[in-house]
Amino acid sequence: MTGYARALFPWELQPTDHGEERSCDRPSRYWLRAVENGLIQRDPVQESILPLLDQVAAAVRQPVRRVLWRGVEVWRGESGELPDVRGVYLHGDVGRGKSLLMQWLFDSIPIAEKRRVHFHPFMEEIHHRLHQAKPPGGVDLVLYVASQIAAEARLLCFDEFYITTIADGVLLGRLLSALHHCGVTLCATSNWAPDHLFQDGYNRASVLPFIERLKSRIQVCELGHGVDWRRRIPGPLHGLTPTPEESFSRLTGHAPKPTSITLRHTDVPVRGMENGVFWFGFEALCNTMLGRAEYMKLCHQAKIVIISGVPGLTADDADAAMRFVVLVDLLYEHRIPLRVHGLVALDEACPDGPAAFAWRRSVSRVHELSRLGDHPEA
Repeated sequence: MTGYARALFPWELQPTDHGEERSCDRPSRYWLRAVENGLIQRDPVQESILPLLDQVAAAVRQPVRRVLWRGVEVWRGESGELPDVRGVYLHGDVGRGKSLLMQWLFDSIPIAEKRRVHFHPFMEEIHHRLHQAKPPGGVDLVLYVASQIAAEARLLCFDEFYITTIADGVLLGRLLSALHHCGVTLCATSNWAPDHLFQDGYNRASVLPFIERLKSRIQVCELGHGVDWRRRIPGPLHGLTPTPEESFSRLTGHAPKPTSITLRHTDVPVRGMENGVFWFGFEALCNTMLGRAEYMKLCHQAKIVIISGVPGLTADDADAAMRFVVLVDLLYEHRIPLRVHGLVALDEACPDGPAAFAWRRSVSRVHELSRLGDHPEA
């Protein structure tokens, strides 16, 4: 399997697409070149983190080789030792440029075995690998899968890292340890500090060993409060079109006709579906037993998504709010335009409860996605 490396937004620079940028060998050089070219504005908090990113990039570039260890192949240094490379965990408020910095760290490391992947599809992939894996006798299952991942990526970069279920938290504890022994360097972006992961989750004590292991093997770095650069992107906010019916008709040239779509094994009502444009009510998508796998299935079919009827949500509606968060994350990762029509202002729809912070992050992403795709591709 291969990871999904997202395309960058218009205000971001992808150095590997520009010949003169290929000479850059440190994240700090990419950042400085982007500032000089007017592609980003100078941000002192971002600038303060650049030396750490340069250190990580230099450490990952050290030569390694594959050796046999406990029945699987792993990465080791030239003298046979485990590579002593600590990754970086960038966390902070929405729109602070974490993904941009991660992209430059990723681009600055000239190795073939590297991968950048959104956290949600990665966890789906892990469950699939564990189900399909057939390790040799005496070889630990998680270590075997970790070795497979390591063969493809000794640098593994996660976008939007956070834990939504206790099962993921427990599995990640074992997987992180196995990836470390396989010589993999992990980097991640998140809106949560490690100590705040799964903050209000059921039986959170089971996740604490993973959090402590994460902090011991990855350098935690905060991009403090500052400008939400997503909201500085010029352009109209298409998510505030007069009605969802008008939005659907403008995008498709057809009046909406109610129908349904099967997402994996679940039939989901659709208020309109034409040429890759899907219009759903919030209730149908977020107040039913849908999850990451179903939303990924939608992302494989949709060119534009419209969601209407987003209500005011209370702390008791945290499950529905988090489904919306997961859906927006996946649409964002796949660069699928989104139009959202709420019964209340989206910024004010989820002011309290365990999902409030995640909701605020998603609203920032909706602002970006609403500026994309006036017309679905043929």
